[in-house]
Amino acid sequence: MSNFTEAVAGRAAVTPSEAAAVLEHHHVRESGILPRPHRLSLTSIEFSGTKAGTVTGDFRFVWPLGDGLWCLAGDNLKGKSTVLEVIYWCLRGENSRLQDGVRRWISHVRLDGKIDGEPFSVEFRQSTGSLTGRLETGPTTPPVDFTGHAEFEAVMGEYMMNRLNLEILRGWRQDVKGEEDGKAGVTDWSLFSHALIARNRNAQVLLGETAENGSVVSLLQMFIGLPWTSTRRDAETALKTVRQQLRGERRRATEDTKARADSLQELKDQLADAEAALAATEAAPSLEDQTSALEDAAARVARCAQEHAAAVQAHTAAQIRYTEVHRALLDDQMQLRDLRENTAAKRYFGALNPTCCPRCTTPVADLAHSDQNGDHCSVCGTAAPEDALEDPSAIEQLTEGVNALRSADREASGTVREAEAARVRAESALTSARHALSSAQSALPGGSVLRRHLDVERLRGQLKERASTHARAAAPTEADAEERILEAARKEADVRAQKAGKPIMDRVSTEIYTLAVRLGYAALQGVKLQSNGVMRLHKDDGPTYFKDVSDGEQLRLRMATLLALLRVGQKHGGRHPGLLLIDSAGAQEMIRTDLAETLQQLKAICEETEGLQIIAATANRELTRTVIHKDRAKIAEEGAYMW
Repeated sequence: MSNFTEAVAGRAAVTPSEAAAVLEHHHVRESGILPRPHRLSLTSIEFSGTKAGTVTGDFRFVWPLGDGLWCLAGDNLKGKSTVLEVIYWCLRGENSRLQDGVRRWISHVRLDGKIDGEPFSVEFRQSTGSLTGRLETGPTTPPVDFTGHAEFEAVMGEYMMNRLNLEILRGWRQDVKGEEDGKAGVTDWSLFSHALIARNRNAQVLLGETAENGSVVSLLQMFIGLPWTSTRRDAETALKTVRQQLRGERRRATEDTKARADSLQELKDQLADAEAALAATEAAPSLEDQTSALEDAAARVARCAQEHAAAVQAHTAAQIRYTEVHRALLDDQMQLRDLRENTAAKRYFGALNPTCCPRCTTPVADLAHSDQNGDHCSVCGTAAPEDALEDPSAIEQLTEGVNALRSADREASGTVREAEAARVRAESALTSARHALSSAQSALPGGSVLRRHLDVERLRGQLKERASTHARAAAPTEADAEERILEAARKEADVRAQKAGKPIMDRVSTEIYTLAVRLGYAALQGVKLQSNGVMRLHKDDGPTYFKDVSDGEQLRLRMATLLALLRVGQKHGGRHPGLLLIDSAGAQEMIRTDLAETLQQLKAICEETEGLQIIAATANRELTRTVIHKDRAKIAEEGAYMW
């Protein structure tokens, strides 16, 4: 068990075996001692094709190379940068910086080189947009053919990572589309290869071509090989991955709880109902008592039904009796009225003694029956009927009968009212009895007490589970052992990286300051390059940062940083393969003396460092002739093309 694992276990309060298992599962590597760097150098570059456009004609460029400083010199826009970009294209398998027009001109490229003395060659041809090529890595290794740009890039990436024995650095990317919390990524040859070229046209970037996703830190690691930096990045990436998973689980739990929250109250209500039903079941009378009560209620209903039927029958009979008496009363009253009217009419008309006919006004004396006596009618001569005589006893008898019927009518009417009241009371009693029977029936138990208990316990269990889920989603859970171990590994690796890296970074900062001043940055008073890639400066007018100084000052700092990293890296086990392409070393505000100092520094570093190879491009032909031996320079005269 390594002391790093034991230290992590101590920080996380777990056993060393538990810490070792988690670190192995998440591929957290211990990088206290870095592996030996491997040297890459080029022996020749050759490319050919046909120019098109304003300048036409076939071209073929061939340049044998070796260790040390090499230089391309010529006017701007005459092809010296293209040589560097073609070399970079071959080493990387892809180069988006190479102009499309120039790319189309080139039909054949071959690059020869060595890695730790073992030769390799990359050769490819282009025709009408298609690309085919081959990578050869020695007589005992089968060549690898490739077709197309993507396959070319994949072949070179795999070869360089394996042959240079570069560690894949893991990191965390925050700008991944579709990933809210970011995503773990790796640093492969497509980024490591940025350490091979310095174009001096990358504003705001100290190293490489971009400052995103920790690329500067990765390149620093490649140049000077800071111990424990890879371990820290592995642990940090694994920790963020675990925390991302935990956040995802908590988000899903929250969504699930929210979905269940709407039914939580309903579940509580169901539990309350079930508990009330259980309490009612337990407090209810015995089944025998409830059955007896039900029988009594049923008997009362039967009794009330009989009484109601009798009341209805009595009411109906009284109603019939009243109807008959009342009809007889009306008939006798009508008969008495007719009798009285007839008697009155007879008295009236019998008392009349007309003197003429009421129709024709003929005098009675002139009528045919005028000679009849007074027992006949003076008008028609008819004898007066005998029944027409008044019978006072009939009226009296009929009057007595009417009076008796009126008394009977009142009595029958009262009987009807009493019968109707009795019927209403009987109906009310019957309704009450029926309600009592229904209550007795509903009071009977719907299920056993055991079943009620089971219902209550089932609902209590569901409620407890939902409440627990809600609590877990609402409050973050305590960090588990895996998270604590990774956090401990990150902290332990960070402590060791800072302890081991501080002397190296201090040395680098001192070198940068010294070289930048020699390159003409007179206002610089101090430099502090941090392990996270941030460069702090102290100028004669106060503190500042690399990103805040002028383009000319950034150029000097960038060149000084490259030289310092190469120098320090050679002494402290940097992973840089020893090949550096520098374009436009004298660009922008750099004066002749500064450029001369830069070339002298590059030459001195190459002479001091075995196997180091630098290929630089500059527009200053005279200075190149002064500093660089003619056999190591490709110089295009004024107005001439490099190829």
